[in-house]
This record gives sequence, C-alpha cells and structure tokens, in this order.
Amino acid sequence: MPASAQDPSPLVNFSVRNVLPGAPVAVTGTLVNGAADAGRQVQLYERRAPFPGTWAVLQEATAGADGSYSFSVVPVRKAYYSIVAPATATAGREASPGLLVTVRRKVSIKVSDRTPRKNQLLRFSGFISPSYPVGPGAVATLQRRDKNGAFNNVKAALLKAAGQFTSYRVRVRVKSAGVYRVAVPSSTYYGSGASVAVVVRVHR
Repeated sequence: MPASAQDPSPLVNFSVRNVLPGAPVAVTGTLVNGAADAGRQVQLYERRAPFPGTWAVLQEATAGADGSYSFSVVPVRKAYYSIVAPATATAGREASPGLLVTVRRKVSIKVSDRTPRKNQLLRFSGFISPSYPVGPGAVATLQRRDKNGAFNNVKAALLKAAGQFTSYRVRVRVKSAGVYRVAVPSSTYYGSGASVAVVVRVHR
C-alpha cells in the first residue's frame, strides 16, 4: 500500500470516479506543503482489479511552483489510485489513501414499439460492452421508474454471448405508460451499468 499511517496525505481530486470504457479521468491536487514542495517528484500509483491486486507506478510528474500536480488516466477496469511524493533529503514522504475509480459497462437499449396498445407484448433488447461473463447469475434486468424517480425491477433475462459483446432480450406486457431502462450488475473487473431511460406511451 503506498500510504501508511505515518504519511501525511496530499490533496487529491478526481474529475469523475465512475466512467465508461475509454473515458479520461483527471487526477489533480496539491502536495501537503504547497509552494515548499515545488519541484518535488510526484508519482501516480494504480492497483487494478482483480483485487487485492498489486500497486504499480503508472505515471510520474514534477510538482509546480505552488506544489500542485496533474495527471490524466484512462482506466481500463476498476482501479484504486494513490498519489505519492517520495521522501527527499529535506522532506518526508507524502502519500494519499487509495481511492477507487469504477469503469462501468455500456448498455444499449432498443424497444420494439414505443407507442404500443394496452397489454401489448414489448421486446426490450440490446448489447453490453465490454462483454459480460455469461453464466447462471449473468442477467440484464428491465426496470421501470416509479413516481419518486427510483427504478424498480420488472423482469430479468439471462445474458447471451454475442462476439465481442453480450446481448439481452426481455419481453413484457405493458398496461400503462412508463419510463424504462435495462441494468446489469457489477462484476470482478467492471462496475454496474445501465442504459439510457426510454419512454413508452401506451394507447388504447
């Protein structure tokens, strides 16, 4: 672990901590002593899933005149990040605790009819990327938004392999208008993901 109980922790900010694959994350902050830490070496450590995993130096930089630093990373899967300023002849070591950045799966959604008749059978289908490990517990869940804005489970369907992706197909009968989405759970390497919400307007 880069940080220990004796190490003072620099300020660390993340531009975002839950991203889709390929999205950059800015890691910025200031070392503990501000301008007094100008010119110090700064290291960005990463510990990737599967956890517990091992820490490794991902990037290195030099602190600015005010002790600030900046890194840009593109996480490939769940990972913890820590900022470390190694000890020098005149200053002690600084290290932040590991902070998690989650990479979530992208879920597409297609509805067979967005203006169905009452009690019509609808098909919700789409793809998940990166692919999800297929097995008994690998499901996509259709959810409906309630009046309080929360999404509740409607029906789940097993995922199927589809080349570089994973596919799903859920069929339900709808009785009234609603807002729906499809969600997939987290896994060893990625966080949970959900599609955009789609509106279904039912008519008689």
